[in-house]
Amino acid sequence: MSLSVNVDRFDFCTGAYQFYAEHHGGQNSEIYAKLCRLINTFKFKPSPNLCWETMNECARDVYRTLCAKYSYKCEYDFVDYIIKEHTDFDADDECVAYFIEHCENETLEESSLVNFDRSDFVNICMCYTRDLINFYDENEDSVLYWVDQYCEACGYTSRLQLCEGDNIEDPDDFKTALVNHGMTYLGGQLLETVQNAFD
Repeated sequence: MSLSVNVDRFDFCTGAYQFYAEHHGGQNSEIYAKLCRLINTFKFKPSPNLCWETMNECARDVYRTLCAKYSYKCEYDFVDYIIKEHTDFDADDECVAYFIEHCENETLEESSLVNFDRSDFVNICMCYTRDLINFYDENEDSVLYWVDQYCEACGYTSRLQLCEGDNIEDPDDFKTALVNHGMTYLGGQLLETVQNAFD
């Protein structure tokens, strides 16, 4: 990514200041010298409220370009950051927390979330029956909450109706089916929300 010569001076200074302030390596570093030049030579006075959320897209592109130049990843584009900071999902919910941890330090394109528009939780994240059963046992309330959200969204009248197409022969089969349906639904909701955050 390269910067256009038409980048607004204020946007450039805003994005550069935010990057330099976050990534300088102390007073003897190259980035710190550039930070000082922005303030002293270019007389840039950042807003006290300056942060990623208050920057416009052009300033954010400046920040991203400097990340690429200095071999940093832009953490503001990471799925876990977007879910925690820019959605209404409860990061303390066990099922949501699973995805936050699973997608930590990954952009949407790198994360498994991007596959939830075409596949399910078992095939994307957790293929072993024992892991699914353990996940259910450890996070039953959260799993059932998302299962019920899925049932409501699809108009199902019961959890059993949701699992009609699954091969259920014993209680463990029912647990694995519930985990798969609930987490697939949640993964799809997270994917849609994160995609919308970039619009």
